[in-house]
Amino acid sequence: MRPWADLAIAPVYLLILLGLDLAILPVATTWVRSDADAMAGAFVWCLQVIVVALLATHTERAPRLVPLIAAVVLNAFLMGVIAMAVSVWVLGDDGEQRRATVTEVFDKHSAPATYTLAVDGEPIPGRLDGWPGGGTGAIGDEVLVVRDPGGLVDPRLPDDLAEAVETDIKILILPLAGILALLCLATVWPARARPPRGRRATTVTA
Repeated sequence: MRPWADLAIAPVYLLILLGLDLAILPVATTWVRSDADAMAGAFVWCLQVIVVALLATHTERAPRLVPLIAAVVLNAFLMGVIAMAVSVWVLGDDGEQRRATVTEVFDKHSAPATYTLAVDGEPIPGRLDGWPGGGTGAIGDEVLVVRDPGGLVDPRLPDDLAEAVETDIKILILPLAGILALLCLATVWPARARPPRGRRATTVTA
């Protein structure tokens, strides 16, 4: 039987996963270019897998793989939710609408074009991902965007931001974190030892 003392390992798994969730925050800001978000996010997720695997292989008793794998997969989804929520939180509270001019266009065949913008000659930190109506902009075109005065997150189209605010993806964070905690607990939860194969139940009669 797995000792009850193994339950102390569950918070370790949870803290590792939540700590790596915090590591995704810079990816959601202008510190990482929007066209490199996927690569940076994949790196953090791979780091998560490596750290969890190291912990699992260095504990006295092996964890239950099904809840552990489920926790890692769920945490990847939680990372995405947190990354999307950062932009909505910042621009929803402090964003300001400005008419900006396109100064650079980064058009890749494998991905939608992104745009560097400026307002009255002053560059806006980050890049705009998308164009009104699903079209494509060009240098010198003007577009209405919501930008962060502090330059923490990329600018967004007003309609896209309004839709994201209405969806309010932030409400998923706490429930997902709670499910993650339960999965970490299930990973090390004590269970009754199974009787050896071939042993038959015996009955005692008076």
